[in-house]
Amino acid sequence: MQRRQEWFILPVLAAALVGVGTAAFADNDSTLTHVNILQSRNDAARGDLAPVVRIVSPLADARVAPGESRVGAGTPNGTGFALNVEVVTRDQTPITAREATLAPPVFGIRHVPELQQGRQNPDVPGLFVFFDCDLITPDGTVLRKGTNLASAFNVAGSDDTPGPGVTLWLGWHVLESIPANVREFTITVAFVDQARRIGVDQVHVRVDNSRGASGQALTPEPATFPNNLQGSGLDDPNAPEVSLIAPRVPTSIALGTQGADLNATNGSLLFLHVTALDRSGAGIAVNENGVGRPGSTFPAGIILDNGQIPSAANGFRAGPNRNYPGLVVTFDVPLRQANGNIVPAGTNLAPLFDVAGSERDALTGAVRTTTDWVVGAALQVPEGKTSVTVTAHVTDNSGRTGTTKSVLSISPAVSGQDLTPNP
Repeated sequence: MQRRQEWFILPVLAAALVGVGTAAFADNDSTLTHVNILQSRNDAARGDLAPVVRIVSPLADARVAPGESRVGAGTPNGTGFALNVEVVTRDQTPITAREATLAPPVFGIRHVPELQQGRQNPDVPGLFVFFDCDLITPDGTVLRKGTNLASAFNVAGSDDTPGPGVTLWLGWHVLESIPANVREFTITVAFVDQARRIGVDQVHVRVDNSRGASGQALTPEPATFPNNLQGSGLDDPNAPEVSLIAPRVPTSIALGTQGADLNATNGSLLFLHVTALDRSGAGIAVNENGVGRPGSTFPAGIILDNGQIPSAANGFRAGPNRNYPGLVVTFDVPLRQANGNIVPAGTNLAPLFDVAGSERDALTGAVRTTTDWVVGAALQVPEGKTSVTVTAHVTDNSGRTGTTKSVLSISPAVSGQDLTPNP
């Protein structure tokens, strides 16, 4: 399906700039506005090796819930979809970013004060994100249309694209809500590299509350998942359609620092993006907000359930992510965490996933759930092994399991952070 390119016209907020689209903006230039981006999209020079920007989710014309917040009456039960962005460079010109997972002391890349002021994300200063409608926050305040929302993103990770470029991925669980009078909106994302070249993408999204007011209502609660079915059954046409969107093969991944110096800032920082389409309509149990789970100390919008990873602290017992019990993701190599814990190959790593969101497919109306994880640990690859296999399974509430896998080569970069300059 082709993305719709029609666009609304905003009042002119800034004067036209000479050379827009090729060398108009620096990646620390806060004057880049919604209007500037629209102009740059129209005027960008053909053949210029600007970053390629893709809004990977939501998909074009997807239907999302409006969310339950109203002005002055906020709630974390927002629209609840995942906004994922892919940025691909095609030469050696850097893009600036601090890759980060949801692990202390550097807890992701979300910056609420900057978000409230519409300022650039200090961890990803070249990122600009705009909605053409207001957003109502979980505390009932309003982010006006045209506000730069880059500081709302939760996580960022990277991989080593074949050739001179790299790929940066960014993920955001949208806790905010859409005003009641909005039936459709457009998201615009731009990224500016250090040569001041700009890449832009847009996606048109529809608002639909026929399945409930919030993204939470699109999927059954985790308590409805029959645990004895996890990982059972064979693939069949009615099983969830599972895709490993990121990394894109044939990219290569950094393994992360292998010694005692490993920490959350120098691990692999590989970005995993798994989607599951509920083809049968049986329901894929997910708590997109990640709140309400016993013992959870994380804010809304985070599904991390790291106490389910086997370690000395829990008697080396493994368990599912209690926010997404039907998800199983494994590596064929061990994972070494920053605290020294070794997670054996084949262990379910779903409890380490960071965020999740859901939308409805434009054609079928089936619910598609997206979940992201930036790997803040190190992959331990035996000598002579030249690849890492990632396998993802998703089981729905009727016990049908969909499966996919990717075989990833290994980058000479030690950490994903080595692929992009750290701001």
